[in-house]
Amino acid sequence: MSPAAGAPNAKSTPSAFDPKVLQIDEARHLGTPLDDQLELVDATGRPFALREMLGKPLVLVLSYYSCDGSCTIINQQVAEAVMAVRRFELGRDYRLLTVSFDRQDSSEAARGFALKTEAGAWEGWRHAILANRERDVPALTGAVGFRYFWSQPDRAFVHPNVLIFLTPEGRIARYLYGTAFDARSIELALIDADWGRIANSASIIDMMTGVCFSYNYLEGKYQPNYPLWIGTGSLLFGVSLMVLGAVMYRRKLGRANHVSA
Repeated sequence: MSPAAGAPNAKSTPSAFDPKVLQIDEARHLGTPLDDQLELVDATGRPFALREMLGKPLVLVLSYYSCDGSCTIINQQVAEAVMAVRRFELGRDYRLLTVSFDRQDSSEAARGFALKTEAGAWEGWRHAILANRERDVPALTGAVGFRYFWSQPDRAFVHPNVLIFLTPEGRIARYLYGTAFDARSIELALIDADWGRIANSASIIDMMTGVCFSYNYLEGKYQPNYPLWIGTGSLLFGVSLMVLGAVMYRRKLGRANHVSA
């Protein structure tokens, strides 16, 4: 959660704050449905509603387009991670949406930012602003628990560095934090976001992947599901002892019968 260079918002005022207030209350916001009627304008100036991006898992990136720091880095890192994702294809299996939370941003600024982050022509990835910024910026950021502040000394917004994964119905499924993201974490978050479809399909690999990795809320990332692995290992060890005991008993019984004969 670090400041990024950018132009000040005319509506913003300097404020002192505790960085902890930037933390997202996940327990409160996970499962929250976003307003699919939310109106946006993309980098070409075309208006569209959020519902046009749904129907598949959606990765939401909140940024501001005059930023030369963390916002640029996050979007570039997402682009690199997406290129390394093998299980799912952008556009076909999921979509990406970068939206500005700066009320001063324009669709032209969105276009420049998309080109700067080398994601301007990606199928399935749109950069946009909110059509009614005064009303919908606080509505959207509030719905996902995204807090930000204007730092007058730094002349920059201070905000969480986070990817927000939505289900095909537009509910918040997962948050991933940081400025660097790996393909594996994105794949796992997409599995979480689209679990209903996967659980009803024959994709056993995806189902097992979802079970074998768990999300660490304190660190905001995925890790191996150690309790499951330990439990499975203990079960297999117990079963192997039982099988070994049965085999040895049968051999001993066979030798005893042979001697008595």
